Amino acid sequence: MLFLLPLKAFFKASVAVVNNLPRKHFFALILLFVFLLVVSLLPMQPKTKKTIYRSLELPKRVVVQDEHAAAEPLAAIKDEYAKVFPDFSGNKEVEFEVSEGDSLSNIFERESLSAAALQLLLEADKEHLRLANLIPGQRIKLLIGPDNNLLSLKVFLDLANTLTFTLKEDQYDAFLETKAGKWRTSLYQGRIIGSFYRTAKASGLTAGQIQQVSVALQDKINFNRQLYAGDTFRVLVSKQYIDGQYSSESEVLAILIKNRNKIYTAFLHEDGRYYDENRQGLSKAYRRFPVNGNFRISSSFNRKRLHPITKRVKPHNGTDFAVSTGTKVYAIGDGVVLRAGYHPAAGNYIVMQHSRKYTTRYLHLSKILVRKGQRLERGTVIGKSGNTGRSTGAHLHYEFQINNRPVDAMKVELPLSTAVSKKDESIFDKKRDLYLQEMGINDI
Repeated sequence: MLFLLPLKAFFKASVAVVNNLPRKHFFALILLFVFLLVVSLLPMQPKTKKTIYRSLELPKRVVVQDEHAAAEPLAAIKDEYAKVFPDFSGNKEVEFEVSEGDSLSNIFERESLSAAALQLLLEADKEHLRLANLIPGQRIKLLIGPDNNLLSLKVFLDLANTLTFTLKEDQYDAFLETKAGKWRTSLYQGRIIGSFYRTAKASGLTAGQIQQVSVALQDKINFNRQLYAGDTFRVLVSKQYIDGQYSSESEVLAILIKNRNKIYTAFLHEDGRYYDENRQGLSKAYRRFPVNGNFRISSSFNRKRLHPITKRVKPHNGTDFAVSTGTKVYAIGDGVVLRAGYHPAAGNYIVMQHSRKYTTRYLHLSKILVRKGQRLERGTVIGKSGNTGRSTGAHLHYEFQINNRPVDAMKVELPLSTAVSKKDESIFDKKRDLYLQEMGINDI
């Protein structure tokens, strides 16, 4: 127990020091001891976490498609983030609305664009024939490079169609974007008071639709002399809507006219022609060739033809007939003139629409004998062949299109007979019955 001796001595010395302290110091020491004892016995307070809230703005959510995230190009969001992402490319965008008297040449002159670029554009437009005759109200967008070269041109033709030309290497590629829209049927009916035209107009039919009705039944009834007060009509029309707005495109699907004791009907078939309820044709069959007599085909339909002028491999979307200047050119079927005019590459041209499905084009004419909007019968002389535009000699360039896509006119299957073909009878009968039902007719 020897180790306790020093501790005992330290304790005695401490007691002696305390006892010798003044009274005030003694009590202060006691209070300090008590304070420290109390503090040591108090429970420890747990540390509390402090949450700091900050607002964080994130970009718009990106929708993941398949296993890849869809990202927009910077050009698509530049307006929203223009201050954050300035355009250092040096490109310039020009947008305007076509005014009366505007042409592509004066637009190029106004923007100081080259004549060479204009010629390349017009050559690319030969497939569509839209740039030579701009229409007031159309919108145009130009993308011009830092060297004042035209990078792209976009023409908003109408509600449904946008035509874009993009510079690739040293030529322009054309792309026509067409919105399908929605086609809705409308029924127009009335009882004739006065003339058929006035009564039909009052029912809501347009002048073009009334003309379509007249042409469809022109070989069956004389609308000026054989219709009387009290006769009735029903016309079923299909109208195109783009984003809920009527695009002005329409097609007469079915016609029923009660003329005293007779009933006349016409139903539009998939071949673009009208037939009566017994499947008999109301219009003439299509022609295979747009010219008469002996002729030679100098260039056939070819997707990979070497162009005789530009020396580039480019599709030849039509058939060239080697005929002399002034040869008569005929409409291959009933239809309406969609466009007619002059194009620097195509020369004098005519575009005919025979139905929503079929379109024909006639290029390099010496004369145009029809006008835009005119309804024609098969076999009508519409123009005369020539050597206008970019051409190596007198000839007729003829194209046939199905749903705006060129096909070989010499091989395409055409409605050449006067009645519905045997293989299409069931299809026709179903549509005929459906149209009659929509017109509210149970029996003829």
